[in-house]
Amino acid sequence: MSEYVIDGFFITQRITGTQRYAYEIVGELDKLVEKNKLQILVPAWTDKLPEYENIEVVRFGKHKGIAWQQIDLMRYLKKNKKQGIFLNNVFSLSYPHGIITIHDVCYKANPQFYYTFRDKISMLWHRLNYWCAARSNMKILTDSEFSKSEIIKYYCVSPERIYITHNGWQHLKRIHFADDTFERYDFLSPGNYYFSMSTLGANKNFRWLLHAAKKDPDSIFAIAGGGKLKGAAEAEGFVNLPNIHFLGYINDEDAKTLMANCKAFLFPTLYEGFGIPPLEAAACGCKRIILSDTPCMHEIYTDNAAYIDPKDYGATDFCSNIVFCKTDELLDNYSWRSSAQKILTIL
Repeated sequence: MSEYVIDGFFITQRITGTQRYAYEIVGELDKLVEKNKLQILVPAWTDKLPEYENIEVVRFGKHKGIAWQQIDLMRYLKKNKKQGIFLNNVFSLSYPHGIITIHDVCYKANPQFYYTFRDKISMLWHRLNYWCAARSNMKILTDSEFSKSEIIKYYCVSPERIYITHNGWQHLKRIHFADDTFERYDFLSPGNYYFSMSTLGANKNFRWLLHAAKKDPDSIFAIAGGGKLKGAAEAEGFVNLPNIHFLGYINDEDAKTLMANCKAFLFPTLYEGFGIPPLEAAACGCKRIILSDTPCMHEIYTDNAAYIDPKDYGATDFCSNIVFCKTDELLDNYSWRSSAQKILTIL
């Protein structure tokens, strides 16, 4: 165990699904390992220093961004003859030793999703990491059987090198419901709105939500996410739709409250390696989740969801199939602790 070092660059980043995975996995590993038998390396310049009881936190390196992972982290690993634990899709390319988590290969499977200059640079960078990892001897972690099959399909990796470590939902236990959510969002009331959390990422299929709201003017749609969503909707020609409310970024307490009290949680994704938000919604007490009819969603959520065609923008009956989530049955299948225990076994 002492020969491994966790890449702690994720603590400097904004929390999305991959950072959530890293935080929760490391937190659970901290409860399972002996004191100082495992290290996490973080940039010396960061103000965000994690606190762990058993994992040793080491500050090192002055570079910023990608340079820290590719230069400083690599130097530390090589100098100390350590192997890396990389939890967020990328690793030190010149030192391919240890374990890497590849959450999904959307960059390879759907290059048409990435059309801005920044998106294309990110796509090329991640695909380089995946290609190099595939041709190394590193063990690969991924989120689902679907993602495993995609890694095998696109990068010809032996199945024996790939291990599935699911996402979990237990982080929501640390978050409280907000008492005043419906006072601040007084255009919403418990049980009278559909709720979704979206981005402008092409795979999130924001357009489906807009079309659904236009086709169902008698229903209220609350969409959380970056402030640019409203502008993107207007650019698509969706203006003056009084039944859509763009909430912007919301805090965890409001998200938990809105998930628990919505008519249904909508997740019309086109491509995912797992899809944490519907699992979080179920953990919050949401009774109905409506998901894309894709292999990954069926694998994770089985018969606990209603499924829609994410490419059918003219559908008007997406809410007609009433499927109530069997919450305990779904949640019992996934936990951060069990995934951390599996990683410990691999180590």
